[in-house]
Amino acid sequence: MQGASRIHYNRRMAKRPIVQRILHRLSIMYGKEDAWLLRTGSFREKERFGLIPRQPYCYGMLRAADQAKFLGCKEITAVEFGVGEGTGLLNMIELADTIEQETGVKFQIIGFDAGGGLPPVRGYKDHAELFRTGDYPMLDRDGLVRRIEGRARLIFGDINNTIEELKPLLSPENRLGFVGIDVTLYTATAGALRCLEWAPELYPPGVNVYCDDTLFFFANEWAGELLAIKEFNARNEHRKIGEDRSIHAHRPHQHTGWYAGMFICHVLDHEIRNEGPKRQSLTVDGHHEFMSKNLLY
Repeated sequence: MQGASRIHYNRRMAKRPIVQRILHRLSIMYGKEDAWLLRTGSFREKERFGLIPRQPYCYGMLRAADQAKFLGCKEITAVEFGVGEGTGLLNMIELADTIEQETGVKFQIIGFDAGGGLPPVRGYKDHAELFRTGDYPMLDRDGLVRRIEGRARLIFGDINNTIEELKPLLSPENRLGFVGIDVTLYTATAGALRCLEWAPELYPPGVNVYCDDTLFFFANEWAGELLAIKEFNARNEHRKIGEDRSIHAHRPHQHTGWYAGMFICHVLDHEIRNEGPKRQSLTVDGHHEFMSKNLLY
């Protein structure tokens, strides 16, 4: 653990009983800090150390819930594009329950999938060197629908044709806070990112976006999900998708692979980004407390 991450972590540890602080120090000495936290850590400590399964979804959804609280909202929406066999969507459902216990914010979970595997793969932009039409089929569609009944919503079809079905499910009281993109192809990603182009009141100031297919050797800005992001930024003056610049500074493990797939869509025309929160002027220490209390670091 380095820098700001260690400082914030040590401040939290200093509030624990002395016996726990001693045991924690011993766990560090013997290289067992992760195991110690897995037994005794809070939910946020476990999340920060990557001890909760489906780490990028957990991180992104927790950030989304924290933003909802900052805005005074009691609900937030998380969407997965590219459900496949349903493992990720089922993880989202489980994480939603845990994060609601931590934050008091309730999740609306929505999944999009073509239903029959990857749609037509069109040349180098869709990474035809790696993928073929029909890859990643949903093997048991009816079974998945039964498993998620009442806990999530599934929307089937070509994302470019179904994306508008998401818009009426959002509102200023239930904004789009997390987007997981696992559709592999440029064409499908470009369609999915349209969900970030609607009215600013349908989002928090920053929407967490995880792009799963940006981390392999052939990934580049001229194809796949990275090309879709590049084109999104070019055509939107007040919506820009950039890397999550906070993730390395405030987490103990500095070189975890999924970090590079974590992005933020900055809603630059959001009211709070232009008018600011309604509060009094703050000292340096007061501003640090404001940032910490609202989990904005």
